[in-house]
Amino acid sequence: MINGQEYAWEDLQIVVEGKSIPLIGVTGIEYVSKKVHENIRGRGNRPVSMGRGQEDYEGKITILQSELEAMQIALGTRSLTTRQPFSITVAYAPEVGPPRVDVLQGVRITEVPKGITGDDTHMKIELPLAIFNIKYGAA
Repeated sequence: MINGQEYAWEDLQIVVEGKSIPLIGVTGIEYVSKKVHENIRGRGNRPVSMGRGQEDYEGKITILQSELEAMQIALGTRSLTTRQPFSITVAYAPEVGPPRVDVLQGVRITEVPKGITGDDTHMKIELPLAIFNIKYGAA
């Protein structure tokens, strides 16, 4: 928190490799780093130590249909699920204080679900992401 202000949605800029300007049709983004931590059991009913395992990264981005089409043009592909890996830069740039930049590397879109109903005024598409690496604070 800087000067009593938290990061807000309006502070966020998201750029996909191949585009020089931030995406404007993004309605949500989420990404996560996971690492396996496992209790190792021996005699008795309590763990005797802890083991560490693999790291993994995944996420999702929710965009408008028009933004999906712009991404396809920027990435130079017809099918987003067969595209070579690309990067997504997520910058948190508040009015006051330093920006914070995370880079999602080696991103692949695993599926492109589409759907709309009679009551909808626009189409939102949630794209699941397989991510090779996340560089947090990669200013």
